[in-house]
Amino acid sequence: MSHSTAAGLGGARGGRRGPLFWMSAATALFVLCIALPAAKVFSSPHQYLPLHTALEFISITVSAMVFALGWNLRDTERGSRLVWLGAVFLSVAVIDFGHTLVFEGMPDFIGASDREKAIGLWLAGRFVAVCGLFAVVFLRPGRWSGRRAAGVNAGMLALAALWWWLALAHQDLLPRTMIQGAGLTPLKIGVEYGLTAFHLLVAVLLYRRGRRDRDETLSWLAAATWVLGLAELFLTLYVEVSDVFNVLGHFYKVAAFMMIYRALFVSGVRGPHAALEGERALLRALIDSVPDQIAFKDTRGAYLGCNRAFSDCHGHPEHEILGCTDAEMARLGPWPPGGGATREPSATPERQEEWVVCRDGGRRLLDTMRIPFRALDGTLLGEIGISRDITDRRWIEEQLAASERRLSLALESASLGLWDWHVPSGWVSYDAQWAGMLGRAQNEIEPTLESWEGLVHPGDWPTIRASLEPHLRGDTARYACEHRLRHKDGHWVWVLASGSVIERDEEGAPVRVVGIHQDISARKALEERLVQQATSDPLTGLANRRYFDAALANELARVRRKVGQAAVVLLDLDHFKRINDRWGHAAGDAVLKHFTALVGARLRDSDMFARLGGEEFAILLPGVDLVGAFRTAERLRRMVADSPARGEFGEVQVTVSAGVATLRAGDAGPADALARADEALYRAKDSGRNRTVMERDDSAGPPSLAGEPARADAPGGGR
Repeated sequence: MSHSTAAGLGGARGGRRGPLFWMSAATALFVLCIALPAAKVFSSPHQYLPLHTALEFISITVSAMVFALGWNLRDTERGSRLVWLGAVFLSVAVIDFGHTLVFEGMPDFIGASDREKAIGLWLAGRFVAVCGLFAVVFLRPGRWSGRRAAGVNAGMLALAALWWWLALAHQDLLPRTMIQGAGLTPLKIGVEYGLTAFHLLVAVLLYRRGRRDRDETLSWLAAATWVLGLAELFLTLYVEVSDVFNVLGHFYKVAAFMMIYRALFVSGVRGPHAALEGERALLRALIDSVPDQIAFKDTRGAYLGCNRAFSDCHGHPEHEILGCTDAEMARLGPWPPGGGATREPSATPERQEEWVVCRDGGRRLLDTMRIPFRALDGTLLGEIGISRDITDRRWIEEQLAASERRLSLALESASLGLWDWHVPSGWVSYDAQWAGMLGRAQNEIEPTLESWEGLVHPGDWPTIRASLEPHLRGDTARYACEHRLRHKDGHWVWVLASGSVIERDEEGAPVRVVGIHQDISARKALEERLVQQATSDPLTGLANRRYFDAALANELARVRRKVGQAAVVLLDLDHFKRINDRWGHAAGDAVLKHFTALVGARLRDSDMFARLGGEEFAILLPGVDLVGAFRTAERLRRMVADSPARGEFGEVQVTVSAGVATLRAGDAGPADALARADEALYRAKDSGRNRTVMERDDSAGPPSLAGEPARADAPGGGR
């Protein structure tokens, strides 16, 4: 809202008469006055001269005031209109001054006084004024530079000088406007009617522009222009310069000029002042509503003002604080700010925390910012102090810090790493303990979900998804799973991941998930050792009897589903007791390890090699029939016979006997197949050892291995 608009609206609220009222009043008075006879008010022009001179000098003075107002307000946001009107009325003042000096009966200051000269300069002044007001309709508000303003004023003075030159020095160039005893000439009356019509047109344009822009200044200018038009109408009616219509025309002119000054004064001075007062009141209400303590000081350190929070805290009303320094206030009683010492304002912003004692005796911690404020040219004017009470916040921060320290200590003691995942953005915070589990510093891991994903073991994703996705959907109360992460040196670290969604959006989608990682590598290693001990032979590392029986049962179930076939081979080292008796148990253990290494190297990954006890071993061959199993067992027997064991005990010849059987769908259990293989092994032993025997099958005899190498690659197919 512009200053003039604010002022105009304020005037309406205050009950003052608006421009439309004065336009109407002037028009109504004009209608009443034109009914008067053209009687002389004064018996001669000489008697009218003092009043005429007074009225003209009032108009000239108002014009000069308009010029001064416009010139001094040229740098404002509406300076262009003010400067223009000031220049126009400077020219009008000069022209009207000439009109006054040559009015009939005046001394010969600039030549002989003459009615024609006076009327010529009068018409010139009115023409310049109405043209200037017409230009205001189209002139945009803005700031004009001093050079531009001076140029406009110089041009208008030149225009006034031109009119002086024509009216005073070359009167013969101008037509006659009045005939003594007869009154005004038709030309004079026509010009006056033309000026009147122009005035009224400009008044309408200004009023419409003022209504459109909500600009009260333009409305007052419209009223002044309208009254000037009525003044011109009066001057079409007089016969003698001293009659009533001439006098009324001059009074209307003075009234119109006063309206113009009023419009510019309200727009340029009273309006901004009212706006400033409104802004001051708004600022006062604003700073008083702020809970922070605000105070203003000048360069001496004396207080220029403060808000209610400041005065309430320190127990002094603002009027007692104004103009005093901290040292002066300290003499009146306890005064905490600055410790009672006056300090000079800083040229740069400063911030500090300070404890103060308020009027209630309580100590409060203030976060104080001191900001210098300067004039437009950079001169330091003082400082603004803004203090925020952070006592409660500091207590909360200290409690949170203590809580975080306790949590950090607990997490560190329990080897727990904390992670905090913002799901929409993919941002994840990993604490130092989390990073330390992987041999990394906290700043070595980017705070993104991709950092964690890149460290996860590929084989663990099904387990992670099976636990994480249902929890994110809200199907489970928490997320927990065990998976592996890559350590900085390349090995895998087992972690127990546990967490829960602590924030969801309005649609139930997860927003924030918080959890922990616990390093369970030691537990996993222990579990692996326990499993190894429970399922393997401690001497040879082969599967033990329990693990082999379980695998045999699983394979039998597959055979029963008719998805394949399988065979089992029982192996027994020949005369193993003699080795122990002759070379000792250490040599016997070495022979067992030698035997398992030979056989294990010739088996497939899918085969299972187990030690059943002592020198008795078993091999489970999935996908192999009886003939294939026999061939495999025979090749292994030959290889063992051709590969004596060597050690500190020397060289020991080792042989093995083997019994071969298949798993049948009709077997009651895995023990049936083992029994058939054991019976075949017994027959091999009974037949002289170092041989391979199949389970009894009348449909076929033992297959021939003539011409085949002792080592092959696969059972039943050249192994």
